[in-house]
Amino acid sequence: MSDLGHERLVDRLLAHLERHSDDERLREMASGIRQGNASAAESLRASYYADALYPGLDGFAGWYQQLSESERAAHADQCRKVLDDLNEADTADRR
Repeated sequence: MSDLGHERLVDRLLAHLERHSDDERLREMASGIRQGNASAAESLRASYYADALYPGLDGFAGWYQQLSESERAAHADQCRKVLDDLNEADTADRR
C-alpha cells in the first residue's frame, strides 16, 4: 500500500473512532491525532488512552484466537482486498 493509501486508511479509522466510540477518551485521542496534536505512538504510550483501548483489543484477541485457520485466512483475504481497493483508488487519484 502506498503511503497515501496508508494515511487515508488510518484517517478513516480515526474518523470512525472520533464519531462513533462510546468512550470519550478514544474520541479525544482520535481527534487529537487527526488534528496533529499528537502522533498515534505518543497517544498509545499514554496510559489514559491505552487503558481505553485495552477492552476492545482484548475482545479482538479473544475472537481471533477462536477462529479456525481457514476463517483467519478468509478474513486476511478480505482485508487484503480492502487494502488493494484503497491502493487502486489512491493510484487513480494521482493520475
